[in-house]
Amino acid sequence: RSTLSTETVPRGLARKLVFAAAAMVRALCWTASLFACAWVALADITAPQPLYRISARSLHDAGLQLGRLAAPRLKGWFACEEIRRVLAFARGAGGEAFVAMKKANTERFPQYVAELEGIAEGAGVDVDAVWTANLIEELESLMNQSHVNHCSDIYAVSEAGYAHGFAHGHNEDWPGVIKNFWYWVEYSPLPGADFEICSGMAYPGTLIGFATTWNAHGMYLTQNTLFPYKSTAGGLASTFIQREAICGKAGSGGLDAVIHALTTSAGPWADGASVNIVDLKAKRMANVEVHQGQHAVTEVTEAMFNYSHFNMYKALQPGVVDPLDTSTAHRQARVWALPAPHEKADIMRILSDRHDEAYPVFRDETLATLVLDGATGHLNAWCCGQSPASGAAPVRSWNLLPSELVEQSRVALFT
Repeated sequence: RSTLSTETVPRGLARKLVFAAAAMVRALCWTASLFACAWVALADITAPQPLYRISARSLHDAGLQLGRLAAPRLKGWFACEEIRRVLAFARGAGGEAFVAMKKANTERFPQYVAELEGIAEGAGVDVDAVWTANLIEELESLMNQSHVNHCSDIYAVSEAGYAHGFAHGHNEDWPGVIKNFWYWVEYSPLPGADFEICSGMAYPGTLIGFATTWNAHGMYLTQNTLFPYKSTAGGLASTFIQREAICGKAGSGGLDAVIHALTTSAGPWADGASVNIVDLKAKRMANVEVHQGQHAVTEVTEAMFNYSHFNMYKALQPGVVDPLDTSTAHRQARVWALPAPHEKADIMRILSDRHDEAYPVFRDETLATLVLDGATGHLNAWCCGQSPASGAAPVRSWNLLPSELVEQSRVALFT
């Protein structure tokens, strides 16, 4: 034990010692957090991700329950480098944009912000970390970091037309340790609730709506991340817009209503996205590309028979609003080289393709493959390194065709 008092230590040296101690504490905290991320990352990634079924009367309560159930996954993810880097940007150089986006999305989507806050409270994590998870697409765009490709989508219509069958398939891609943290969510409203049935795939802390999502009216949505040159610091986020379009009032109105909700929001998108929509009741499918206040809609008609989308704009000023993406170019070329898909089995084969070793369709970062049979409403999901063509059974299955009971009991909520 030192016998020196603080009065005998030179003032400059004391200041340096304080700064050194503070730096050491920060380093220890950072190291501890990385160990937390690494510890969760060592989990058995071959095990299917959990499904959290939640019944509630408000979205805040639903978020609160979800936060409690998924707390270890949220804490593990928020200890990892990718999300910590984005949070550091939000609290530093990107602080002004972060505040502006929080304000804009809170004003437009207060119900989903209440859910977000419930998630943070239930998990016992910083609410700004949860905000960051829901704005990650927009914040990473503003960070101008080298982007990573996400997702592939394939549409197919029977040669005899929609009445004889149609299908949609999606590879959900994201590299890195995120594969250990995502999960499935099913929200069911209790009597008097202020929301409808909403289900889908979710990343830790992120609302359903960002990844694959469906409702009780036979509407289904997936997203391809796009990388436009320009982003708006104070615009609306894709997570909130997509959630409102598929699980808000428009969700019971069919394909046209969902497209309208995606493209005529109360303010421009901060960034952009490719949104894929299936309407099981009307037997229609469409892709919607959005960039800030602009959009382009491509409906997959019987004359087209099939369509595909990756991580570049194809209809909205292609080659103008975004740069060339090598992986997208390779995946698109491979899909065009294969026989045109007309049924579910064709989609399963294409989404499992590894022919291009450098840029395969099914990749190491493919977290899940989801294939929806439009005729039956059956949605099958494979995960954890198993492709649909591997012979492995799907890890999750749902029937998305709406029942008359569900339609009658839920449609009154938004009437």
